[in-house]
Amino acid sequence: MTLRDYKNYQEDYIYQEVPEEQLPLYQEYIPESDIEPKIKELLFFFNIAAFCILTAIFSFLFLSFKLNTFFALALAMTLSFATVQTYRFISKKKF
Repeated sequence: MTLRDYKNYQEDYIYQEVPEEQLPLYQEYIPESDIEPKIKELLFFFNIAAFCILTAIFSFLFLSFKLNTFFALALAMTLSFATVQTYRFISKKKF
């Protein structure tokens, strides 16, 4: 078995060096708008609180009129939900 003529192939090639753009190893932190998510979260809890308070007020009114308990609570919830939705609709239209 004969020895092959071994050449170092890396010496034969000519590499052209191309300068690469240096990119930073980190990405700069860009804070998101801090106010908008907080306001949306606050309005969410405001809607829940308003719904609960309005349900209590409407149910008190309907029960004081000697309405059946089931119908008084159902009507109070419906009116509370409608009131909250109307407020949300008006506030979105205004702003």
